[in-house]
Amino acid sequence: MENGNPGLGFDNRISLQKLEVFCLVVDLGGVGRAAEHLNVSQPVVTAHMRTLQERVRAQLLYRDGQQMRLTEMGEAVYRWAKEVLTRSREVSRQIQGMADGAAGTVVIASSMSVGSYMLPGIMSDFMRERPRASITLNVSDAEDAIDATEVGDADFAVITSGADLDPSTLQTEHVCDHQLLLVASPNDSHVGDVVTLDDLGRLRYVCSPRGKPRRRLVDEALDGIGVHDRQIAIQLGHPEALKIATARGIGVCLMLGASVTQELEAGILRQVEIEDARLSVPIQLARRTDKRFSALQEVLLATVRETLPQRFGIDAPALR
Repeated sequence: MENGNPGLGFDNRISLQKLEVFCLVVDLGGVGRAAEHLNVSQPVVTAHMRTLQERVRAQLLYRDGQQMRLTEMGEAVYRWAKEVLTRSREVSRQIQGMADGAAGTVVIASSMSVGSYMLPGIMSDFMRERPRASITLNVSDAEDAIDATEVGDADFAVITSGADLDPSTLQTEHVCDHQLLLVASPNDSHVGDVVTLDDLGRLRYVCSPRGKPRRRLVDEALDGIGVHDRQIAIQLGHPEALKIATARGIGVCLMLGASVTQELEAGILRQVEIEDARLSVPIQLARRTDKRFSALQEVLLATVRETLPQRFGIDAPALR
């Protein structure tokens, strides 16, 4: 018998390499793109695909015009391959740091402001103490960070999000609340240094596009103090773009305190105090419920959990 086990529906001599090639063909949309990504010739990728189909004893892909599409069996094999590769990556990272936590690999996913302004300093201090460690910080929207954690591309995520996640897949932990500041151009004559809650509804705002996590967090914070409508001057998708537009007097902007520290110190932006209100957003850790951490990953997770409130919590000395 070909696989030595009549109870199996396919040949069990399938390498991780072939599963990786198959997933790349699906994810990138074709053999040519997968070959280019792997820096090999198309016949090499085609040979991997042919062998994989022989061993699962089914056609996995078919051509639909210019598109390569999965067959029904292909869909099942693709889901299985993704799970196998996810578990393999996790095991690889876990083994590397298993001994004493001094070496190994950690992949962190984060929302944009946290990853751009809070975590780099924490990661750098951590690396100075553990030069043999390898840390990757992927910065994106909160949804992408959550997705990366869920599929195993990241060991854990640090996000600015108050959303409730599916506890059967992910567990979250509230780490701290971080101050949300109203900032304006120093030359913006439309707003003084102090505003009332009634003033907030009359100001023009620089903000993130509707539907983005950062926009939802700001809207929720304003809803919490009774401000339900506001005038939007411009919508921009990156915190640096928000700061540039605000500094040029397009409108005021609500931003995480950590993201505007340098601009406030340099006089590029100024803080506008809100009477009788202090706005904040939650910072959370997210991890898979079935995730097993290596020693290094555990140490870094504990470091992030301890250091974020100290440096960026709403009651941290620098933010009082």
